[in-house]
Amino acid sequence: METTDYTNPIVFIQSAGTVRPLTEKLTYSAAEAAVLIGVSRPAIYRMIARGVLTPLPGLRHKRIPKKQILNLAKRRDWANPF
Repeated sequence: METTDYTNPIVFIQSAGTVRPLTEKLTYSAAEAAVLIGVSRPAIYRMIARGVLTPLPGLRHKRIPKKQILNLAKRRDWANPF
């Protein structure tokens, strides 16, 4: 039987009593994006304000495309992009 490590925040997130993989989504909330790259939720909003991340337009809540999060996670200079 295969065991899964549910403590790895890059692979799984727990919300509303369920554990689900984050990799199946196309967009992430600010809280989910923060978990994926290991920063706080306010840090995500600061990155949006500085133009490091661009949320989808026209939505009530900030949704960040998966591609942007993955690209940001690969970059080494994301903490100080300027």
